[in-house]
Amino acid sequence: MTIADEPNMKTIAKAEVPGLTKAKNSIQIGVLIAVSIIAVWTLYMVPSWQVPGDPFPLAAVVGAVTVACLWLARWLGSWAIKFERTMLAGFLVAMPLVYVMGWFAARDHAASSWIWVELLGLALFAAFAALGLKNSPWFLAIGIAGHGFAWDLWHYKNSAYIPDWYAVACMLVDLALGAYVAARIPAYREA
Repeated sequence: MTIADEPNMKTIAKAEVPGLTKAKNSIQIGVLIAVSIIAVWTLYMVPSWQVPGDPFPLAAVVGAVTVACLWLARWLGSWAIKFERTMLAGFLVAMPLVYVMGWFAARDHAASSWIWVELLGLALFAAFAALGLKNSPWFLAIGIAGHGFAWDLWHYKNSAYIPDWYAVACMLVDLALGAYVAARIPAYREA
C-alpha cells in the first residue's frame, strides 16, 4: 500500500514502545549510557573490596546491577516497562537504606542522634517510591534525583559514617538516573 492508495494514512512510524518517538528513544539511550559510565566509575572508586560488613561497595554493585537491568528492560520492550518502574521504586527505597546500614556499620556511634535523620530519610524516600508507583512516575524521578541532590550532597564532608567517595558517586548516579526516569515518563504513562 502506498500513500497514494490511502491519502489519510498517518505516515509517521511509531516506535516499538508506546509513547516513544525516535527522538525520545535517542535521549533515553543517551542518558542511560551516561548512567552506565557513572556506574562503572563508581565501581572503580571503591577504595577497598576487603572490608567485611561495609555496605558501600555492595551498594555500588547494586547500582551497577540496576543499570544492567535497565538495559535488559529496554531490550525486552514494552512489556518490561512495569517491571522497570517497580525496580526503580525498589532502588529508591534501597538508597537511604544504605545510609542506615552505614550508620550501623560504623565502629564509633559518636553521632548517635543521626540514626533518626537516616530513618526519617528512609521514610521520606519510601513515600516517594510508593507515590511513584501508585500516582505519578514523576515522584520516582524527583525522589531519585532529590536523593542525589539533597541527601548525598548533604552527607558529603558532613558525616562521620558515610565515606566521601560514596556520597559523590551516589550523587552522580542518582542525578543521572533521575534524568533517565524523567525521560522515560511518557513510556511509563502509556504502559
